[in-house]
Amino acid sequence: MKIVAETHTKLQLKHRPFSYWLSGWSIFIIFLSFFIYCLVFDSASFSLSCIRPSSNQINCELKRFNLLGSMEKLKIFDLQEAYILTKTGSKGSKSYQVIIVTPFGDFALLSHISYQEDEEVVLKINNFINSGQVSLLVQQNQRNYLFFSSLFILFVMAIAAYFATSPATSCTFYKSIDKVFIERKSLRGNQIIEHPLGSILRFDIQEQQYKYSKVYRAVIMLKSGEEIPINPQYTDEKSIRYAVSRILSFLRN
Repeated sequence: MKIVAETHTKLQLKHRPFSYWLSGWSIFIIFLSFFIYCLVFDSASFSLSCIRPSSNQINCELKRFNLLGSMEKLKIFDLQEAYILTKTGSKGSKSYQVIIVTPFGDFALLSHISYQEDEEVVLKINNFINSGQVSLLVQQNQRNYLFFSSLFILFVMAIAAYFATSPATSCTFYKSIDKVFIERKSLRGNQIIEHPLGSILRFDIQEQQYKYSKVYRAVIMLKSGEEIPINPQYTDEKSIRYAVSRILSFLRN
């Protein structure tokens, strides 16, 4: 919070929550990227169809579908084997993915399927390769996973947007008209709070624990018992205590 104007009859303070704006927009953009990836680039389901034109030849077609219904089609020749790739996360969590091996490269299938389902797919593919079956059709989908992941991402984006559009506050004390005006401006709209100076009982400094430190905000306490934060967003102690001391000094003189 900063003092931006001071005369004998007027004191104006402004608070711009830069940290809220920066963190809010950063998180919003990051999760928007995740959301676009889930909708457009991540596969929601796949279909693998294979035929055996001759005893030593296998031709396959892999179709991948995203949540929007778009399809990617791949031709796969000379299937050799399928196996389950296990991935271990940083906290020890494990995920599984079926890998199809061909002389022309490996092809990865869905990445958020249970081990049991992946095992069934691997058994079907390998049985087809090693038997005399003339056709194979294998399908899987992870639409539920992507759907709930998308809902979670939208929820986080909504919270991030709330912080990104936190209002900037202007608080002005006028001795000449015996008023205090608090104006809050944001993309969500504007708000003006007005009270007589005589209705002010005192000024409080409220603190809140944030991780390993504390943050603060200045609050006007009215005689009616109402509390009006000058800066709704908590910030550093030094600027808040300085602002409150300047307000008290202005009102006393």
